[in-house]
Amino acid sequence: MAFNFRSIIFIILVGVAAFLILITSTLQISTAIKFIIAIIILMIDILAFSTRYYLYLLGPLFRMKGGAIVLDNDDPFTMASSGTSIITRSEDDVYASTFVKIPIYRSSTEMNDQEKLDFSRLFGRVLTLSKTPIKIATQMYMVNKDEYINKIKTKLNEAEGRYNDALAKRVENPTALDRAKGEVTMWRNLSDSISETKSQTLVSFGMVTAIGGNEEEAVSLSNQQAEELASGISSILGVTAYLIKGEELALFVEPDARIPLSTISERMKTRTEGM
Repeated sequence: MAFNFRSIIFIILVGVAAFLILITSTLQISTAIKFIIAIIILMIDILAFSTRYYLYLLGPLFRMKGGAIVLDNDDPFTMASSGTSIITRSEDDVYASTFVKIPIYRSSTEMNDQEKLDFSRLFGRVLTLSKTPIKIATQMYMVNKDEYINKIKTKLNEAEGRYNDALAKRVENPTALDRAKGEVTMWRNLSDSISETKSQTLVSFGMVTAIGGNEEEAVSLSNQQAEELASGISSILGVTAYLIKGEELALFVEPDARIPLSTISERMKTRTEGM
């Protein structure tokens, strides 16, 4: 089995300590020098065992530059080539996590006591679908409406252009002026309502993780477990659960996807202007 970096450092330091012990036991040197070498050996041994078990703490201290500590230069995760799983690595093992979207169309606030009890029982059956650990959760994230708002603003600008043209010809065609004015009012009202509406939404999901010796094995096992979970959820809850793929996976692992910076900035701007 291949040695990792910590094991190599540990072996080197232990080897140096053993070499010094061999020197002090074979050469005729004074007691004072032997004492100094013994202290050095002790320090090397302490450093060896520290790097063996606590290198992840000592490493950032040695790599500290300008007050910034780099914990790891590697990416915390990558997306599988199939676009269905998130890949993480730990030494020689590969972990693949696959997400299943669970559409839930009713809130508990819309249910009576009996319906809440029935739903809890159904959800309890969902938790028993897999023999391996699974994660079932509901997450709130912010919808990035900037692209949609920009389209509305473009339509509004076009409508205002037509209104200005109709205004210049109002004597010739008063009906066109009224129609253009109504179109401008419609797009302006839509723009205002979309900008003021809260952009949060909820998504319920299940997550399964499988371990493999390589990426293909881990992804295959994870997808198989996720397909079984999705099938069971669909049967029990009467919804169409499905595997989450592609860019949608970022909602569950990327903070920037859950809270789009541009949307937050627009909200802060709106609130500041309203003060």
